[in-house]
Amino acid sequence: MVRILITDGMDKNATTKLIESGFEVVEKHYEVEELKEKVKEFDVIVVRSATKIRKPIIDKALETKRLKLIIRGGVGVDNIDVNYAMEHGIQVMNTPNASSISVAELTIGHMFALARYIYILPMLL
Repeated sequence: MVRILITDGMDKNATTKLIESGFEVVEKHYEVEELKEKVKEFDVIVVRSATKIRKPIIDKALETKRLKLIIRGGVGVDNIDVNYAMEHGIQVMNTPNASSISVAELTIGHMFALARYIYILPMLL
């Protein structure tokens, strides 16, 4: 069975869908030293911003050669040593469009605030 470690949280619907699809999912944040040992037990690791997947963690994963995929839930992959992982046969992916709707909503909200001078009101009080 494919084991997935989710270190920085994920939407409950996504987690449920993975479990229903037959994956074993563990949602737990580990500090670096503990993650170095735990990473050996998983096929996939899903991170967001808090967890950094650097060379020392990848080296530990290579001891068992079990880790095949690192997923970054977000736009960039600056918290993952992408080249090093890929050189050692570990695929790295991200979700570049994950925040597009939220960013668009925030932009529209700021446009309305500017159009209605909402940003000035706190300064006047």
